[in-house]
Amino acid sequence: MYRPRIFFTGGIALDTGLEESMGAMCEDVAKSLGYKVEHDINLGAGNITQVWSRQDHPNLPEMKYAVQILAERGDVDPDVITSNAMKSLWTDCDHLIFVVPDNATQKSIQGKVRSFDAIGGFLQLHKYITTITVSELTKGLAQATRSTEARA
Repeated sequence: MYRPRIFFTGGIALDTGLEESMGAMCEDVAKSLGYKVEHDINLGAGNITQVWSRQDHPNLPEMKYAVQILAERGDVDPDVITSNAMKSLWTDCDHLIFVVPDNATQKSIQGKVRSFDAIGGFLQLHKYITTITVSELTKGLAQATRSTEARA
């Protein structure tokens, strides 16, 4: 019988079972798309859950995506967004992807990113940060697989 492991950190309940299953789904998607997956990367800036990388052409640079899995639901603290953006930039990643459990969390992050961009600055976060639910991620893989089969 599954018993969720729940920890309370800073007033937020984290279900580690949910985070582990989301991580496994993300890894499956990445490997299906041909990405190399590295786990718990920390080059001194802080921990990144997964880094996906792939070099599509020998004369082009390797693309690296920082994938941060957030198992918390609902409103996300702006500090979580900015600290993860800084971690991924300092780890030399080309893009940051937040994978979240539900639409409410996705909208919370997207709204805060838009408000950061409204303030101004040299980095437009909406071009650097993508937020996707785990169900959208897996559904997108199924669609990509079907379109690849249709072309073959």
